[in-house]
Amino acid sequence: MEAATEPVQAYLTGSGAGVAGFHPQQATVESECIPFIQRLVRESGAYSGPIIEIGTLLGVTTTHMALAKTPQQKIITVDFFCWNPWGLTPDAHEALTTQVLYYLQQTGHVKCVRMDKNEFYRAYEGPAPAMVFLDAWHDYDETKRDLQWAIGVGAKIISGHDYCDEFPGVKQVVDEFGGPRQLAGTVWAL
Repeated sequence: MEAATEPVQAYLTGSGAGVAGFHPQQATVESECIPFIQRLVRESGAYSGPIIEIGTLLGVTTTHMALAKTPQQKIITVDFFCWNPWGLTPDAHEALTTQVLYYLQQTGHVKCVRMDKNEFYRAYEGPAPAMVFLDAWHDYDETKRDLQWAIGVGAKIISGHDYCDEFPGVKQVVDEFGGPRQLAGTVWAL
């Protein structure tokens, strides 16, 4: 006999909701963008170097990328855990993300780095990334800094999230760098 379960909407907003207003879609890119990201990840398998994701949130997009990467590729995902849409403390946010990514981290597929992205850029001494996926701060200056780093470090594929009217700074700087070579929903690739 199966246990009765609340309908999904009741679970997200009713007595079972741990965070009021939580919806899983807030933790990743739009569902129609995932096949595009996975295609870029598969293309990145032709190059050496890691996949670097800037902006982990909960690791849902990271997991989608891990499903498409080659076995030898490693994903390095960087987040300072200073922002989330649910009001979690940085420590609680990191703990939740660690649980979401537990298997991938334990098996060596993903390394989660708690660090300010600009500090990570200064400290990075690894090989040129096969792919960089940018989904952290969404203003002009920070997105420009992200793109300059990715280009300067020799990333083979540079992609990111939130190329849309809601984030005009992202659109402006991506356009200044030649515009999206490819675009799927709000996910872009130079």
